[in-house]
Amino acid sequence: MSDRLKSRPPRAIEVFRLAVLSLVFLAAPTAGDIGGCGESPADLDAVKFFVAKETIDCRMCADCGMNTQACERACDDKPNQTAFPLGCFPLIHDGEVCLNALEASGCDEYRGFMADQGATVPTECNFCPPKPIEVDAGSDDFIDGSIGEAPEAE
Repeated sequence: MSDRLKSRPPRAIEVFRLAVLSLVFLAAPTAGDIGGCGESPADLDAVKFFVAKETIDCRMCADCGMNTQACERACDDKPNQTAFPLGCFPLIHDGEVCLNALEASGCDEYRGFMADQGATVPTECNFCPPKPIEVDAGSDDFIDGSIGEAPEAE
């Protein structure tokens, strides 16, 4: 009789039970896929973020031997920036990603971030990129803000 039980195919109920258990454990989202583990997204505190960023900037300036005006501002005791641009609302996670990207940058890359002219911004830190100037081709408005007719070419 024991030989007969070993060779017997699984019952439908056992297959169903295995399918349900598999579905419960394998179909659940992985940790981090659903956001903040039950927390609602929170806005990034601008003052705390810029203090942390300037601390990293100052350390990298010293470590990489940079002496730019941007480095002097970063190493200054007073905070240089305390707010995000109007209408810009980055989340705490955005700030963490930015600071991690700065920490992971090498000296060559950081020289570009701290250049006095033509400084670059890591994409992870470009929370609110400036909007391009829109010009209506049929408008009498000029980019410099003046209104009227274009001056005639000489």
